[in-house]
Amino acid sequence: MWHADATATPTPSTSSAAGSVGTLSWDQTLIAVVVIAAAMLVVGVILIWARSAVPGAAGVGGSVVRSWISLALVLGLVMFGAFSFAVDDATLRSTLIGGLTASVGAAVTFYFQSKNNQDVMDAASGTEAVPDLYGKTQSEAQAVMATTSLKLEVDSAHPAPAGNANATVNSQVPLKNTSVRKGSTVVVSF
Repeated sequence: MWHADATATPTPSTSSAAGSVGTLSWDQTLIAVVVIAAAMLVVGVILIWARSAVPGAAGVGGSVVRSWISLALVLGLVMFGAFSFAVDDATLRSTLIGGLTASVGAAVTFYFQSKNNQDVMDAASGTEAVPDLYGKTQSEAQAVMATTSLKLEVDSAHPAPAGNANATVNSQVPLKNTSVRKGSTVVVSF
């Protein structure tokens, strides 16, 4: 059986303790943040260049705004992670990294949910093609629209002239043959 000497005093160990964590100095932290910010800026410029190089990308939900919001979220989270390494308390750092992990999940969900939300809504309600209303009178346009689930709306800035039943549609939004969600509105001008 082993007996400890009651008069012995503990001596500090030269190896690192299990609970200690390495930290970055504030200078190192700021350098890490600057490097991350510069890298994210380069990624943002590449993103804008790539979006502008793809014809029709903005018309297919390829908005640069959504991409920039996602990029800003990721930038903030990565910088938050870099700053957390300047914290000397292991428990607080673990809490910060846990919060960072949850926030990354929220950012990813935001990006993909906002991207696919239109697709989900279209799948749930169905879509149909917008009929051609060009050259039709208001009564003819209403008759065509009555055969669809779409609604007809006359642009208040360009209504048919009063008393002129022969005025014809000269523009419509959305354009003919565009696939839209059922129940959507088609705006016409005369």
